Amino acid sequence: MTISIAYGKSENVINYLSGLNIKLNKGELENYNRMVFPDIRRDYLAAHLLSRYCINNLTSVDIHEIELNQHCASCGGKHGKPEVIYPVNTFVSWSHTRGYVACISAYKPVGIDIEKMDEALDVKFGESFLSKLEIEKISLTDNKEVSTNLYKMWVKKESLIKLGLYEIDQMREICLTSNNNFYFHDRKKYAFIDIDMNSNYFIGSAVYEIEKDVIEKVLLAHL
Repeated sequence: MTISIAYGKSENVINYLSGLNIKLNKGELENYNRMVFPDIRRDYLAAHLLSRYCINNLTSVDIHEIELNQHCASCGGKHGKPEVIYPVNTFVSWSHTRGYVACISAYKPVGIDIEKMDEALDVKFGESFLSKLEIEKISLTDNKEVSTNLYKMWVKKESLIKLGLYEIDQMREICLTSNNNFYFHDRKKYAFIDIDMNSNYFIGSAVYEIEKDVIEKVLLAHL
């Protein structure tokens, strides 16, 4: 089973893929044109271009034939969790934040999240999304490592939410007290992949289900 992951600075992604003349669909263009701030527009465009690049790496389908859709279950708008219309039986997840973007694609549900570590987090903030066991563990951590560890736990939990295992208001139900990169849920085993953003200010994590007796091959691209 192959998993495709791609990431990089938004401007680098756009510059790298600009020559391919990739067209956004109607819903994507409507969302893009509603955005007022240039930085947000840049990151949005980079994520939607990179997702097609990532899917192309996985499937070898012509990048111009890839069809994506977003649908909000609450309001019906063209936003929310992305889905791949073509090629069929393909999944994608993306994340973008303040000049960086990351994407993961596979033939099974996946999730990814990246965050900019632009402010220090403390245990008090952690109480908003940590389980009781996690709070106990983080309180024993060296003060210099608390903020980084909280960011690490945040991106992992966000990736599980994007995978579809939880809703955003269920963060405290997720318990990540283990030191390894595996997570068990409903008798299934999941693996986290730490995304090295080549920056001291950004951190990321991707997640996918481990299938028994299947060897996973990860294609990693840094643009």
